[in-house]
Amino acid sequence: MDALEKLNQQISRELTCIDDLTDVIKLHVKAGRINIAKQLERDLHNSLKQLEKLHERKRLWATVEQLNKNGVLAKVVDKVVEMA
Repeated sequence: MDALEKLNQQISRELTCIDDLTDVIKLHVKAGRINIAKQLERDLHNSLKQLEKLHERKRLWATVEQLNKNGVLAKVVDKVVEMA
């Protein structure tokens, strides 16, 4: 499985998670369980941030793939961050 395929699967899973969270939040709000809905809203926010990161990675991989098709050798490298 190539990187773009893997990213597409991760994006699909994250979208499913977002849909599920949205539905559950609505149910809790209708039932008056606002505190639970607020907690789930934080989870939803985190999922949306993760989805944004996945889309950014996908754009990067797609750009590299297009460059390679055009004859420009390029690759994606992992970013290594050292904590001081």
